[in-house]
Amino acid sequence: MKSSLKKTINMLVVEDDLMDKTMLQRLLAKSSLPIADIKYAEFLDEAIELLDRKKFDVVLLDLNLPDSNGIETLVRIVRKHPDVANVVITGECSQDFALEVVASGAQDYLVKGSYNIDTLSRAIYYAIERKRTDEILDRKQKNIEAIFDAVSIGMLLVDENLEVKRVNDAIRQMVNKDYSHIINRRVGSILCCINSTYDEQGCGYSPACAECSLHKIVESVIDSGKSAKKVEVQPTLNIDGKEVTPWFCISAEPVIIDKRKHVVVSIEDITDRKRTEEKLKETMELKSQFISTVSHELRTPLASMKEAVAIVYDGAVGKINAKQKKFLSIAKRNVDRLARLINDVLDFQKFEADKMKPNMHLNDISKLVREVYTMMLSSAKQKKVDFTLKFENNVPKARLDGDKITQVLTNLVDNAIKFTPEQGQVSVCVQHRGEELVICVSDTGIGIPEEHLLKIFDRFYHVAQPGEQIRGTGLGLAIVKRIVTMHGGRIEVESELNKGTTFTIFLPLTGKCATDVAPVETKEIRQNTVVK
Repeated sequence: MKSSLKKTINMLVVEDDLMDKTMLQRLLAKSSLPIADIKYAEFLDEAIELLDRKKFDVVLLDLNLPDSNGIETLVRIVRKHPDVANVVITGECSQDFALEVVASGAQDYLVKGSYNIDTLSRAIYYAIERKRTDEILDRKQKNIEAIFDAVSIGMLLVDENLEVKRVNDAIRQMVNKDYSHIINRRVGSILCCINSTYDEQGCGYSPACAECSLHKIVESVIDSGKSAKKVEVQPTLNIDGKEVTPWFCISAEPVIIDKRKHVVVSIEDITDRKRTEEKLKETMELKSQFISTVSHELRTPLASMKEAVAIVYDGAVGKINAKQKKFLSIAKRNVDRLARLINDVLDFQKFEADKMKPNMHLNDISKLVREVYTMMLSSAKQKKVDFTLKFENNVPKARLDGDKITQVLTNLVDNAIKFTPEQGQVSVCVQHRGEELVICVSDTGIGIPEEHLLKIFDRFYHVAQPGEQIRGTGLGLAIVKRIVTMHGGRIEVESELNKGTTFTIFLPLTGKCATDVAPVETKEIRQNTVVK
């Protein structure tokens, strides 16, 4: 046999029989193996002493020596020097004995009197290669285990019977148990689920275990071969005699080990995050309630102020001079501005709380646009802006909330008039394209810088303009987009500085609005199960 070993071989022959030793010497001398050095020993203690002093690649070992007999001879060599390859050479030739030899750590097995130079060379070669391969696999396994243990998130390897075969240190610390009380136990038992103490049989035998979400996740991954990602569960555990309800984020990946299905389960404790989210949610709800309460409380006195100013301004309670009218005009504008601010805040709060539900009916969009035109015409004339309408023939009716779309158009037209200089133009165009209505609100105003176009629909966002005096809530366009989206539509904007802006609204003629779509189903969190 021609050797393909890249390194030279240091060999130790342990044989006390002179004839067997002579035969090995003769065969090894003729071998093509790259042998660098051969040492001989007749006693096991002598062989171990040589192994202690020098690194050998392979040992040719007779099991029956003057100071040791049988399998124990091999066991002592393997225990003391596990990194060396062993080829056992003995007179015993039964298959059971050969299997016992390999199970005890030998890489190969030869029967005295039945091997030649080729079989001897092959046994030595493959023994060294097997040993090197085993060492590589062992290192990889240790590296994997080191990584497994280094992960801060809890990791479990679970078999088809839901028994835990491997865990990392994070799990051990989480449940405060030694590995001996974790391995080969079911998941609920090691996590200290309150249902695992239902009776002496432990996890899986309580009636509540049938609804255990963690069990369902693992079983589903085993059955389907598909992973589960970031499922949040809240088990009830009994840790050191105290009931606790932490939040866990569970992920599970299917793996095949020794031709059997397993699942790698990661368990991340997200209790702190969930508590923070709950506190934030409570804070946001309190904030929302406060804003809504204050806004509603302001509406009544503000309506009275607005009406009182209007009565005096119109001269209903007596004639007023020009100077008085000027100041009343300022008061009227600010009262109107405050009313719009309150309305915007209340509308946006409804959107945030998902309480803004559209009242969908078939509506004539042309009629709605004309109503907006009539309402906003006086503002356009006062600003000396040319305000026009353009309608395509035979525009069909559409299913929409007339009041909400009127609010959208009023907001867009009002902005267009505000930001268009005198002698400028504002137009509303209505068209029908396929299954959509297309409404364009265009102006020849100051325009919007390009870098702001992607942000103008964000809440509280303002586009600063040189010398700008007009300031709003920053909610108008955010509300516009919410309403359009709520209808299943979309809104686009095009603008050029000092040339104008065009907002284009696309609304579906038929079909359900976005809020009619059922929310994504969420798993029910049950009580008295591993995951409640």
